[in-house]
Amino acid sequence: MSIRDVLTLNGVQVGRHGFAVCPFHGDHDASLKVYDNGRGWVCYGCHKGGDVINLAMALYDVRFNEAVRRLNDEFNTT
Repeated sequence: MSIRDVLTLNGVQVGRHGFAVCPFHGDHDASLKVYDNGRGWVCYGCHKGGDVINLAMALYDVRFNEAVRRLNDEFNTT
């Protein structure tokens, strides 16, 4: 799963150039940037960022182990 996949699953649309409205603060502009090829994400408004697990932790308001479990449950295709 990619950062884009997780954001899309959670109702956040990522534009063609990787920008999205940040779900973590009262964003009116697309201040969240998704970097392709697993390079992470960062919000230039609230300064959150990281990898796909950090994103899941923030979106679901859970700790590391729960974020990994939820990602596995949501994206496990086997």
